[in-house]
Amino acid sequence: MNPKFYVLHDIPGRLRLQIPSLRDKTDYKEIEHMFSSLKGILFVRVEPTIQTMLIKYDFSHLSRNTIFRYISIFFQQIRLDPLDDIMIQIDPTTRKDWLRTLFSGCLLLLAGIRKSSFYKPDALVYGAVVATGYTVLSHGSTDKIKHPDIITGIITLLSLGPSNMLYVAMITWIVNVLELFHEKQKFQTQRLHTII
Repeated sequence: MNPKFYVLHDIPGRLRLQIPSLRDKTDYKEIEHMFSSLKGILFVRVEPTIQTMLIKYDFSHLSRNTIFRYISIFFQQIRLDPLDDIMIQIDPTTRKDWLRTLFSGCLLLLAGIRKSSFYKPDALVYGAVVATGYTVLSHGSTDKIKHPDIITGIITLLSLGPSNMLYVAMITWIVNVLELFHEKQKFQTQRLHTII
């Protein structure tokens, strides 16, 4: 499920959240009044054009996780993702990319552990390679061929050959992880410039 909000700015006592479903609401003053009336919340301002909500709160009486629960309930979201506390700072698209990468990385690890000296690919190896391929192809811009992980996969496949497809997938996966770290850093830099 796509998250209904993510954190743009978070310091104790002040939160700025981007909430895409605000574009479907028209009663902004009522939303501000409702959240302002909650115990511990001092000030709320909704910016409908950029779909954000600024919340100032007394952090000695109210935690940010409680505010997240209020937001989730109001905008009808149930957050079941165990990585939400870690990944709340990441935009929803990048979060999906990371979860797919973690899944394909686990499959690659299992396939690598099971590999014996007399190696013959089995369903786990094929599944890990397919999952890695899907992970690599499913993120980024429409011009996929220019992505570093795609280029690395092609070059590695040509140099190692199809019999070493597990190694090709592992190298491609590592470059994909590095690319995701780069995108995360770029997103945080852009967010910092937006806030300032």
